[in-house]
Amino acid sequence: MRPERDEKRKERGPWLRMLAWLPGILLLGAVVTVVSHRGEGQRFAHLLRHAQPAWLLAGAFLQALTYLCAGGVWHRVLARAGTPCKLRSLMPLAVARLFVDQVVPTGGLGGRVLVVRSFRRHGVRGPVAIAAILVDLLTLYGAFALVVLVSLGILWLARDLNRVILSLAGLFSVLAGGIPLTVLWLSRRTRRPPRWARRIPRLESMLREIGRAPNGLVRDPMVLLQGAALQFMVFLLDGATLWAMLRAVGNAAPLTAAFATFALAQALATVALIPGGIGSFEAASVALLRLFGIPVEAGLTATLLLRGFTYWLPMLPGFVLSRREIHHIARHEPETHAVEMPVEPTSG
Repeated sequence: MRPERDEKRKERGPWLRMLAWLPGILLLGAVVTVVSHRGEGQRFAHLLRHAQPAWLLAGAFLQALTYLCAGGVWHRVLARAGTPCKLRSLMPLAVARLFVDQVVPTGGLGGRVLVVRSFRRHGVRGPVAIAAILVDLLTLYGAFALVVLVSLGILWLARDLNRVILSLAGLFSVLAGGIPLTVLWLSRRTRRPPRWARRIPRLESMLREIGRAPNGLVRDPMVLLQGAALQFMVFLLDGATLWAMLRAVGNAAPLTAAFATFALAQALATVALIPGGIGSFEAASVALLRLFGIPVEAGLTATLLLRGFTYWLPMLPGFVLSRREIHHIARHEPETHAVEMPVEPTSG
């Protein structure tokens, strides 16, 4: 009976993943429709067609730096563990990881498991590979929480702080603190994982692998500080990209406004758990930019341009790189006994 159940689960998987995209697509369509019905559709199309190429190139450069910073977090952990690795070789893996995380909302765990398997394929010891993604996870949410606090401060100074935004920040704080704390708690139960974990395919073995990560490396203050600084830089670069897109459509908005908008919109998208934050990110970004006095059509145009760089353009290379990495891992798997992937990045 169990093989039949697993077969049915595999058949339903792609359809369920496709349905998960539906709310975000509908919400994004609603945002664009509202702009059109307000009589601003022509202005929106004009801004999109006449975006300044120099600022678009600046946005592309800023986004390239985000992958360098993302790879830098792993690089610092591997270097601390005595496993040197060239930083430029980690950038393609960062793109592949992004694709997995964007397609399936797993709190960033799916893409990080891919990273572990890739590291082990390249000869990195299992405990060190696990430590690299744990540091990545902990520093990401630590930096994210700090970014949200800074953004709330910016909104408070602009006198645009309201209960909705505070509620959003509170909900995100629970998530931001809950994910790393849950991972650390589960990692302590390596000898006897919870019963519910045994019912989820491959989760029990993954928890045992997490428990093998050296505590001294995961809790190293210098490693965590460097990782958090690099993660914070990623948020700064993403906020700067939104600022560049606003400049591209002829709106000289303050950099602080763009930074706060991106951070809080990303927090909403994270809480919404819609794949890639489609729709929820765009709606929040336009609304927050409006609080800073940015016209709706300019805010939507800049947001869509930003999403082109952060989400849509990396999709094709991310798909190719992730499939290639999974193919190489599958050939190397019998020798490494790597952690199983909890998600398959094939629905995108």
